[in-house]
Amino acid sequence: MNPIGSNEINPTPSPALELADANQITQQLWVGGELDPTNRQRAMAQLDELMDRGIRSIIDCRMESNDIDWVTQAKAQIDYLSVGVEDAGYLMPDEWFDDGVTYALDQIGDNCVVLAHCQMGINRGPSMGFAILLAQGWDPIAALELIKSRRPIVRIAYAEDAIRWWLTKQGKDESEVLTQLRRARKWRSTSGVRRTIE
Repeated sequence: MNPIGSNEINPTPSPALELADANQITQQLWVGGELDPTNRQRAMAQLDELMDRGIRSIIDCRMESNDIDWVTQAKAQIDYLSVGVEDAGYLMPDEWFDDGVTYALDQIGDNCVVLAHCQMGINRGPSMGFAILLAQGWDPIAALELIKSRRPIVRIAYAEDAIRWWLTKQGKDESEVLTQLRRARKWRSTSGVRRTIE
């Protein structure tokens, strides 16, 4: 299922960014990696570039660090949620998805563009982006395909956790959960996107 209204896929995503490590998934959702942690001037230029593309809301999925203080001081118009988790291959807690997705849907509902990012934009940020798409009504495989097509380096290691979280939240029985998990495993097998950690 495709999203409706302002959440539609852009037929052609925005041109590649020159500085920031992020990719547009839908009109209101981007996923990517962190701002430069070693060079504040470059990080500021990356942030400016993201803002030029309309991004006003950031979901930071890193446990190891976050940029909330300097970003929100430098750019008052940016709204920032830090929901850091470790990228160690463990089962992602339901609360992580609940917090990130609730925030994202609220921001998107206010017509904001959201960036979900982690350190390298391989697992945590894209997995949160995937969970957001599920909550918008996307079929799991269509969502995985879309993210992979827009950001080829992804592994989306926590996609299966997101599927279980979302279907359980929707009151689906275990057989439906297992069916969708099998579909995700088959997608991994046929697409070559293995579960790896950053």
